[in-house]
Amino acid sequence: MQTRQARRGAPTTRHPTERKLHFPAFCAPDPLPEPADSMAASEEHDSSAEAPQTAVEEEETKTFKDLGVTDVLCEACDQLGWTKPTKIQIEAIPLALQGRDIIGLAETGSGKTGAFALPILNALLETPQRLFALVLTPTRELAFQISEQFEALGSSIGVQCAVIVGGIDSMSQSLALAKKPHIVIATPGRLIDHLENTKGFNLRALKYLVMDEADRILNMDFETEVDKILKVIPRDRKTFLFSATMTKKVQKLQRAALKNPVKCAVSSKYQTVEKLQQYYLFIPSKFKDTYLVYILNELAGNSFMIFCSTCNNTQRTALLLRNLGFTAIPLHGQMSQSKRLGSLNKFKAKARSILLATDVASRGLDIPHVDVVVNFDIPTHSKDYIHRVGRTARAGRSGKAITFVTQYDVELFQRIEHLIGKKLPVFPTQDDEVMMLTERVTEAQRFARMELREHGEKKKRSREDTGDNDDTEGAIGVRNKVAGGKMKKRKGR
Repeated sequence: MQTRQARRGAPTTRHPTERKLHFPAFCAPDPLPEPADSMAASEEHDSSAEAPQTAVEEEETKTFKDLGVTDVLCEACDQLGWTKPTKIQIEAIPLALQGRDIIGLAETGSGKTGAFALPILNALLETPQRLFALVLTPTRELAFQISEQFEALGSSIGVQCAVIVGGIDSMSQSLALAKKPHIVIATPGRLIDHLENTKGFNLRALKYLVMDEADRILNMDFETEVDKILKVIPRDRKTFLFSATMTKKVQKLQRAALKNPVKCAVSSKYQTVEKLQQYYLFIPSKFKDTYLVYILNELAGNSFMIFCSTCNNTQRTALLLRNLGFTAIPLHGQMSQSKRLGSLNKFKAKARSILLATDVASRGLDIPHVDVVVNFDIPTHSKDYIHRVGRTARAGRSGKAITFVTQYDVELFQRIEHLIGKKLPVFPTQDDEVMMLTERVTEAQRFARMELREHGEKKKRSREDTGDNDDTEGAIGVRNKVAGGKMKKRKGR
């Protein structure tokens, strides 16, 4: 049995570093630099360095009222189910209320939005003013999410927000800006567009600037846009810079934008949440689809977020899984803005249990119920691993993360283990059960390729026709053939 399995190519599940004989010898990865913590002008408030016992006691006793938040906002927190502040909120809110500039370093799912939204709304109550605060974010989805939180927290005081992002009609955005909202949440590119072209819109009276996911804003080459924005807003303002990692670019931005900042670091090292169970699977690349289907079957009943490296692979894998009867939905950069939000909302509302995404969705999105993260394509940047797996085990819940490692990914995997400082265990699988799925998966792959081709031809024929291939039950006729034909017979067998 064993020799037959080996001949068929079923993978064994030893640690990749033990398999070096089968591959070209990989040189050990260079040690990754520690995040630079030497900041001339910033004080340090590092809760991870405090004695653990006192920190725990402090966290249990602190309420939002203790932090200095006004009663109206404390009630709003209660209504949102925020019973007690998170570590980053305990660190940042009192300092922000004192009027200090803040650098917040915190892992994903740590309550960063509350840490800047509450002080801003607190200040807005004291001195009501239009165009009071600007929040810059790297992605459109994150902008909508931050807007939702501001509106939820400020619903009783009538806070108005405008979301200014690409992919949406700029005329309607100009009208929203003409009404002079209290809070503007924007991606840098579209905001510059409005500052240059929308008559009567300026940010000369701005009191607060927030840069959320600052490391990612800069990694997406928004540096010139950020520089332009800094030139047209008042120097006399409060600035909050939140980032998951402290990169050289972020340090440079901090020197340019912040005055005598206080640094609030909740986790000073690269780390993943304690309640997260992390595994890897070492498999030949040609069996990746089959193993994915096996894992979805094994862990059925959970919600999944599956990360792919390209838009095309995200779409292909979503079609493949739908052909096999899974409720999968894609989220990637080639989808229109309305479809992206549609996908996100269906997944949030639990109408779909599997979200396939590129890294555009791996940072900052607060999707509360992801049980399992699958790195279908291993991330090329080790830090992206931290952000991807940060989708699960949020706000104290537990979760699983499984990374697929093929024969081409060994060095990348070693770098990830080096970064997080631990050796990951193998996810247990029954290889003979996996191989039994091969025939069905191969057929579904063929249909997925046909659908992709058909969709591509449709796009060519009519550029105006938006199509609805992103999430339709019947989609293209091919899927009906699968549902009604061979696949059903196979299930009945």
